[in-house]
Amino acid sequence: MRKISLLFTIIFVFSMAGSAIAKPANIIEALDKANEDIRAKNDGAAYFFSQNTDGKPINEANWSKNSLFSYGAPQEASPGSNDFDPITKQYRYHGYTMNGEKYTNTFFRNDTTDIVNINSSNWILRPWRNPAVQKFVTNTMKEPPLDPKNPFNNDPDLLESINLGFENLKDYNPYIRFQRDGKQWQQYVHVLQPPTEYTFGMGRLFRLVGGQMRYLTIPLPPLSLLKTEIPDFSVSLEVDRFKNVEPGDKITSTVTYTLNPDHPQPEKAWLRLHHVVSGVEYPITLEPLEPQDTPDPDGFLTFQPGESKTYRYTFTVQDQPSKILARINPVDIDQDQDWSNNRDEAWITTDNLWVEIIDYTKEAQIGGTASVKARIHNDTGELLTTRLVWKVNGVIMKDISNYDLIGSLDDTLTFTMPGDAAIVTVEINPDRDRPSDERSYDDNRDSCTVNPLAVVIPPDKESSSLKISISAPSKVDAFKQWSYTITVTTDYPPPPPPADGEKDPPPPPTITMNMSASGQTADTSVGYQYWNNGYQKIDPVKKTDQKVFSAGWGKNPHTFKYTYPATGLWGKPVTVTIKADATSSKGQSARDSATVTINPWPIPNQELQLTY
Repeated sequence: MRKISLLFTIIFVFSMAGSAIAKPANIIEALDKANEDIRAKNDGAAYFFSQNTDGKPINEANWSKNSLFSYGAPQEASPGSNDFDPITKQYRYHGYTMNGEKYTNTFFRNDTTDIVNINSSNWILRPWRNPAVQKFVTNTMKEPPLDPKNPFNNDPDLLESINLGFENLKDYNPYIRFQRDGKQWQQYVHVLQPPTEYTFGMGRLFRLVGGQMRYLTIPLPPLSLLKTEIPDFSVSLEVDRFKNVEPGDKITSTVTYTLNPDHPQPEKAWLRLHHVVSGVEYPITLEPLEPQDTPDPDGFLTFQPGESKTYRYTFTVQDQPSKILARINPVDIDQDQDWSNNRDEAWITTDNLWVEIIDYTKEAQIGGTASVKARIHNDTGELLTTRLVWKVNGVIMKDISNYDLIGSLDDTLTFTMPGDAAIVTVEINPDRDRPSDERSYDDNRDSCTVNPLAVVIPPDKESSSLKISISAPSKVDAFKQWSYTITVTTDYPPPPPPADGEKDPPPPPTITMNMSASGQTADTSVGYQYWNNGYQKIDPVKKTDQKVFSAGWGKNPHTFKYTYPATGLWGKPVTVTIKADATSSKGQSARDSATVTINPWPIPNQELQLTY
């Protein structure tokens, strides 16, 4: 029944209502007063009794706590596996109504995040007269049929209670949309239990969605609330942001709670102050500047019109961004003139950026690929745009001049492994200007070392029959093409001639040769950027080839010539690693490797430009 009941669980704070209004002192007085309130509409008869129509006893605790009449126990009405919320300790239903329907507990959290626009939804007019609704209620919901003679249905006197119920759903439930539109909503709401002067009631609307019946259960606020003046409580923190603080610091500040001066009567409020760390709210003790302003154990305190109460508080700075959250809510009424000023926040930030390398390639084969992963942290609590630079052996490999950072983000550098150890450095805000007032710059940089991997080449099998060698220069000039040669030497003696009548002799072995040459080069279209700390964009270069050929009988050289493209780096030598291997169809193998150093390309002189 999850889809059917997707709108059961509306957040509506019953406990805010009623205690300041002179409500009855006990359940007997409450029943008498409720029946007195609605007797005229119920044909002169009492409506509420100590037991409902199914013989279930009234729940006195629910009346005392929530100002409503329910019958039976919540556990009895909520037997399903999803009918108890272990986090809020709430059951889906309070119990049962006077007529035996389940009484929705609107403290129970929503099952769904679907948006419901009350005004534009196609609600069924006078649902108590609709056969499809009646069939749905009795067959699907397993509840008593809607009483077509219910004296509280279609009552214009309840329109304001219905509108107020809608408005409270909108205020407390972010998935509900409603605006007063002059519609006669009492014609669409079936009253499951009528509100009285001091107790809540409950109503229900029905609609068809995609051919399936859906319903919305709404609270009907006590009629006394419709006559109540609405207060405007507000709260203000002395400091709206704590900056340049250190983890472990103890900070003291003040917070002030206020009731609007034009309110006609005293009002009780619930004062709260929390330190929110990683989404968890930790209570902070309020220290009143005046002893008479001490809240009671529940955090409640009565304000006179126009009265402000100021409190001192102390908290400890954490090693991550956090915030102070202050709130004030009316206790004796469910409304406030302006909810936007009922809370205030102050962020606590250490104004620090820092990086840590969290994973990297420990060893990489020369000419192969290595990667380093870093986590970049922003402890300021707000979005910053700064610079992030990666270097390998002092050469800038990656430079993000406008790096947007909030919270923590991961970034990775992938590069071609040089012939010696690669010292990789990542640094945030290297120019110390975005921001220029960090708490510390010592942790803006982190480094690691990737070591070249020594490749152990197993001895070639029958290598006297198959050999391979690479002929290449040891050094070449940058940005000039150069050549190298790979020679595969085979030495397979021919088989003896076949005797008369025998089949033809086998063919010579087949040789497969593989070659790769790996290095790096600067992107000359980007150039050498003096204004950017000597940044040059470095790209990997890798050339591969494969040859398949016949060894032939006897000793034969097989030579292959290659040209390597013009590459190089400004101000730094580059190692090109050449690897070659050969295998024969008879199972022999041979390998060779060579390295060529490309000399540094001179850093060009920076031209001076005259400005007139």
